[in-house]
Amino acid sequence: MSTATHEEMITDLPAALQEKIVRRKEMAKHIPPITINPRRMGGTPVIGIQRIQVVSLIDHLMGGYTVDEFLDSFPGTDREKVMAILQMIKDKLAEGWMAEEVDY
Repeated sequence: MSTATHEEMITDLPAALQEKIVRRKEMAKHIPPITINPRRMGGTPVIGIQRIQVVSLIDHLMGGYTVDEFLDSFPGTDREKVMAILQMIKDKLAEGWMAEEVDY
């Protein structure tokens, strides 16, 4: 089993591909935590620019997995983006998002 780091594996790739990976990582730093693009994943909300649906995160957490276990299941997923998504959901719920007004 290889113990090479992600960075070490990249250095074995052709230069053009290495540059593309570096550009994409840099771009990902400036992308919002949740994005949609009608041309990708059918417009489903995803984490950053990855093809990991936000509902996958929710499904994992509802299934009893921890954030760390989710991150282990999806290598390369940005912990900061995952935590930002959870904070966004928490903030929206605190604002009454999805809550239905009832008279009781």
